[in-house]
Amino acid sequence: MPVNTDSVLLGAWTAYPGEGPSRILDIGTGCGLLALMMAQRFLQATIDALEIDDDSAEEAAANISASPWADRMNLIKGDFREYDFPGKYDLIISNPPYFTRSLASPDVRRTRARHSDRESLPHKELLSGVASLLTDKGLFSLILPTGSYKDFLILAGLMDNPLFPSRITTVHTKMNKPAVRVLIEMGKTQATLTEDTISLYSGIKEEYSPQYVRLVRDFYLWA
Repeated sequence: MPVNTDSVLLGAWTAYPGEGPSRILDIGTGCGLLALMMAQRFLQATIDALEIDDDSAEEAAANISASPWADRMNLIKGDFREYDFPGKYDLIISNPPYFTRSLASPDVRRTRARHSDRESLPHKELLSGVASLLTDKGLFSLILPTGSYKDFLILAGLMDNPLFPSRITTVHTKMNKPAVRVLIEMGKTQATLTEDTISLYSGIKEEYSPQYVRLVRDFYLWA
């Protein structure tokens, strides 16, 4: 799967207090981008990168092997709902399946990556699994479309083992345009919710906004 702006945004935006996380899980790693960003940012952490698709897992394994952080990274080929994880995680990150009410693509790989259904990973099962794998002070970071994030937050709060949002950033292509994505940080305890916005472009000749450049400058040569 190609690198996309959603994953870059999420990887750059994700934070962790203090000295950083010791163990990180990337659910649905695709080509391995998010896992590699976590390895670059959190130098003390070990990272498990989980992928169900054979071709994507092979691509991620190659990218991880070629990286400077391969000794701290582990590619797992498996289904999140079935895999027996060896312990809990301080940070879980995911660019999860989005579309719960739209038509599936005839491309099976694209359907798995983009649709929340039985062929991929329903949001309820994602949330339940994340809640069981997080440490008590662990954080879950993800990105969702604006049209589905409110239902996702309601679902998270109604679970037997609920998760609560602590930070939300609304993403606009330009500030005068409707929001297109929402970055969400969640945890097991209720906290004061911090909310802000970011725009990708300044509106001047389609230049990237100063906000976006500051956020991603460690990951792009042009930033």
